[in-house]
Amino acid sequence: MRAFIATALCPLVACYTIQPFNTTSKSSNTTIDTTSCISTADAILIANGFGQILSNFSMSFGDILIADGYVDQSDSVATLMHSPNLLASDLGKLTFDTKTSFLAGEQAQPGVPFTLLNTWSSCSAVTFRYVLSPPSGLDVQGIAVAEVVEAKSNGTGVGEGDQKWQIKTFYGEFNSAVWLTDLKKSIVGCDVRSGAGNGTVV
Repeated sequence: MRAFIATALCPLVACYTIQPFNTTSKSSNTTIDTTSCISTADAILIANGFGQILSNFSMSFGDILIADGYVDQSDSVATLMHSPNLLASDLGKLTFDTKTSFLAGEQAQPGVPFTLLNTWSSCSAVTFRYVLSPPSGLDVQGIAVAEVVEAKSNGTGVGEGDQKWQIKTFYGEFNSAVWLTDLKKSIVGCDVRSGAGNGTVV
């Protein structure tokens, strides 16, 4: 039996390869660079660009950073949107299925200070940790994966060189319990089952 398991595992191990990545760490003030399609500098621009949407929204910048065909999935956001009547069926699905709906949703929210903690990048995605600091509240930590594509139109995308990037797919989670405690009197949400349209999350 042990010989059979070893024989079965060997092809899997042989096929496994470690993917290149970049990482930056604010806390340790160190940067590790390896071969990657997305440079460390561009990864930081992408992550901070998303932070700008959260902290200082403008439709013009949102149109630059967010790609056509954008989709977004976050159970944390779904929790806020459907509170206090959250159902299991509200979770594990797309939160925003178009660029237009995402930007409209962000435009309706109050800006919150954003601090980038770390970034890691590959050839097609940037992963980052961050902190949101609402006034008179507890800090909210989050982590996100932004899948990016090359910008196809002049004047769109972010990047230090000729290569520009836009976010096409976003997966993000954060401490929604703290967020509700901090901002429950000011976050605009929409309970799709209530039929009441936009309202205040309580």
